[in-house]
Amino acid sequence: MLRLPRVRFRVLAAAAGPLAAAAALIPAQGAAAASTATFWVAPAGASGQADTSCATAAYSTVQSAVTAAENSTSLSIPVVNICPGTYSEQVTILTSVVLTRAPVAAAQGPVIIQLPASVGADQSTGLSATNCQADDASAGVQVPQSVIEVCAADTGGLNTRGAVVTIRDVTVQGNWPSTVCYDSLYGILVEGGATLRLTGSTVEQAGAYPLNGCQGGVGVEAGFSPTGQIGHAILSNDKITQYQKNGITVDGAGSSATISDVSVTGDGPTSQIAQNGIQFSWGATGSVTHSVVSGNNYTGTGDASSTGILAFGGGGSACGIGAGAPLVTDATFSHNKLTDNDIGVALYNLDSTCTTSASTPTHVTACYNTASNSHGYPGGTPSADANISGFGSGVGYQAGVTDVGNHDVICYNAISGAGYAPLDPTSSLPSPPPPAFVRPVDLVTGPAIDPDAYGNTYDGKAYHPGTTQAGQAGGALARRPAAARHPVVVRPRP
Repeated sequence: MLRLPRVRFRVLAAAAGPLAAAAALIPAQGAAAASTATFWVAPAGASGQADTSCATAAYSTVQSAVTAAENSTSLSIPVVNICPGTYSEQVTILTSVVLTRAPVAAAQGPVIIQLPASVGADQSTGLSATNCQADDASAGVQVPQSVIEVCAADTGGLNTRGAVVTIRDVTVQGNWPSTVCYDSLYGILVEGGATLRLTGSTVEQAGAYPLNGCQGGVGVEAGFSPTGQIGHAILSNDKITQYQKNGITVDGAGSSATISDVSVTGDGPTSQIAQNGIQFSWGATGSVTHSVVSGNNYTGTGDASSTGILAFGGGGSACGIGAGAPLVTDATFSHNKLTDNDIGVALYNLDSTCTTSASTPTHVTACYNTASNSHGYPGGTPSADANISGFGSGVGYQAGVTDVGNHDVICYNAISGAGYAPLDPTSSLPSPPPPAFVRPVDLVTGPAIDPDAYGNTYDGKAYHPGTTQAGQAGGALARRPAAARHPVVVRPRP
């Protein structure tokens, strides 16, 4: 049903675990001890200067300052002050450090860390060489190329704990040209058990842009399930845009993310690729709250739909990462605004055959979200921006909330717009005939097992989704031909 690019996924640990520990490790702003080491970066920085301000910066590249910070003996987490300017470089961070825009007037301009043009044009250069890639070759995945990579892994790729990297008020630009086709491209990549705290920052142009049909390009990725790499992320007041495949991906058992007040914007109607705003996959967990996710809208062929927020787990070897592919459990998606996505919130936890909902309770919550979609099927004919292939065989698929899961909660979601209309002049419930399968809340595709759905509305009126689909025993996935049963096509590590 959903077609995903090769995307690395990591899961943030439960809120009381690594995230809480990360918060404790970060010094309060304005209260840094005198022993805290500070390093200044400016385009005109030069070795030997006093290194106490932008005018006296001792470093002209972010990487050189980061390396110096990592080698310092400061008892507190060292701080790298980056002065306004554009820095064309890739940055690798191995230990705890704070990267922040220098405390200068806003009028002096932004801080931009940008992929070097030569690296973007040639994917054989600029590849990661950290411990986090120790198992890439044996897993048969492509070595990643990132603008910023955070890797806290020990020798042999062993995940560690305790490394916290804070990035504040910085713009990260991928700038990969539209001719690029490589599956492992990232704006920011977090692995090795590290935690990223990203605040007030922008990540844009991750992967080929303008878009092509290749399945690489993620704005921010935490963790990577095929190689067991763990990542954690705490994102707040950030902007993620112009990504090739996914805006944010949290992937793999042990990985986690807390995402709040973040804007994730897809490219809008496109036939090039089925984008996803935020994805949690294969054991990852966490929350998305008070965020705006929009413009993930696929208009092409190939049995694919785009999603605003996606949870995907299980699937075994059929559409997962192999036997025992873990589920996404106990994640929470609430109080978000979801606009013009094919599917607002998509919960997909499948059995090992990828044909029906997992038998294990998943307890994912999607509540108090607002989902609207103006791209519909008036009179049974899709509008120019409507999905036309998500349900396979030329049948589009759109829904405010979709649940293929077990004991999930879908409550008090306000759904509206022609794109999620439950009824049009040529259709009848429970589902319209081709060219579209459309519902405000879809509990029948899996079908969902014992969902708890209540308080949901469509266009301001109470909407009570059915849980069975007459004449389609075993659910909508089961009735589809074997070649079309994969609700998501996932390739490892874009």
